[in-house]
Amino acid sequence: MKRLFFILIAAVTVSANAIERVSFDELQAGGWERLHGQTVQITTPLIVCGTFRDSIVLAPERLYVPEERARGLAQGDSTDYYRLVRHNSLLKIRLVCAPQYDLNLGATIKNLKATIVGTRALQTGRRPAWRNYRPRKQLPSLGDADVVVCSANIQNFFFHQGGYATKRNTMGQHELQTLKVASALRHIRADLYALCEVEKGESAPAELTAKMNELADNDQYAFVRTGKTDGDTISVGFIYDQHVLRPFGKLLFAYPDSNIYCCRFALQGFEQLQTGERFVVSLNHLRSKRGTSEESLKKRMANVDMMLAMIRRAYSDSTYTDPDILMIGDFNSYTQELPIQAVVEAGFRDMLMRDDSLGYSYSYKGECGYLDRVFATPSMALQVTAAHPLHWNTDYYYSAAYYSKYNFKGNRIPQHATGNIRKYMSRAARRNLLFRYSDHDPLLIGLRLGK
Repeated sequence: MKRLFFILIAAVTVSANAIERVSFDELQAGGWERLHGQTVQITTPLIVCGTFRDSIVLAPERLYVPEERARGLAQGDSTDYYRLVRHNSLLKIRLVCAPQYDLNLGATIKNLKATIVGTRALQTGRRPAWRNYRPRKQLPSLGDADVVVCSANIQNFFFHQGGYATKRNTMGQHELQTLKVASALRHIRADLYALCEVEKGESAPAELTAKMNELADNDQYAFVRTGKTDGDTISVGFIYDQHVLRPFGKLLFAYPDSNIYCCRFALQGFEQLQTGERFVVSLNHLRSKRGTSEESLKKRMANVDMMLAMIRRAYSDSTYTDPDILMIGDFNSYTQELPIQAVVEAGFRDMLMRDDSLGYSYSYKGECGYLDRVFATPSMALQVTAAHPLHWNTDYYYSAAYYSKYNFKGNRIPQHATGNIRKYMSRAARRNLLFRYSDHDPLLIGLRLGK
């Protein structure tokens, strides 16, 4: 009798611990409701599309923002847009789990074991087993380029420790941010850096240039002087390799006054020292998508009108005459949105759609797409050898807890730390020095001038 009792208990235990193996398609076909509250093993490999403090967004494929690929959206046809919205919503799975600080977007999770807690919602107390996607240090091939341009949003780089929309408010945090940004830009080895979200004025670009020269152990880099006073306002700026390029012409802003948004749109000419070939760069940072969709679209369309007017003004008064214009920056607009289509209709060629249409430079809520852009006039397009994103930022886990652990926010760095900040960094922080210095991926553009 006693033996029979233990056999019965063992059978019940095995039955309770039995895990049902299901595919993603089986879950979609009613399995979420049928297996609610049970632990399952999903046989379909899942891709990590987003990471948050207490959860991970998973899907059978990498998800793109509907505005990135919806056909006809710029012409007011929303049919394809709503199809893609539904497509993404049906594929997204939310996995509630403890923070996984070393889990990158693009990682693959196979045979996931978790408990179903709702429709497309899972929960696990275990660390999922994954094959991680590691962004590589290798740079994309740019063909036979003789000039490399890097367009990068460096996420509120301010000379004054805090600054607009940032919480880096100790000297240690600021020193580490400077080291990360300078190390990443220096490793890219571009000849021209066109930077968005840098503090207005000359102190911030001067500090970043000095750090890059310190890493290069010479005076290789210089920045284009703006003539603006410092202020708690985001702006744009240029840093260039003075052994390869030199500026020509006057640096122009969208407005000559001190308007808070005037420094987000700039125009500057550059000349290749070896050949004397010239090109003009229009660097722009359009307004973000805050407020209602109608309000943000109206502001961004006004920004497009502003930057096109700035180019016309520069050429009408003969400040610039060279037809080779490269238009780059953070446009805060996906490929199928009106601001991007307006630039194309104005005669500019979309270099990213030509060379890397399946890429992305930004990720939000588990969906990725291009917010950063590369356009060229027809004559300039012939001299662009390639344009590609470099996934050093978007794919990396991002949270306050992550940076606390890896010393980015300075929790273990003395408040007034200066000098060799590396000695305060953990081994993991030093290993990841080039990665996640911003929330946008940089874009690399190869030029073969005079081609």
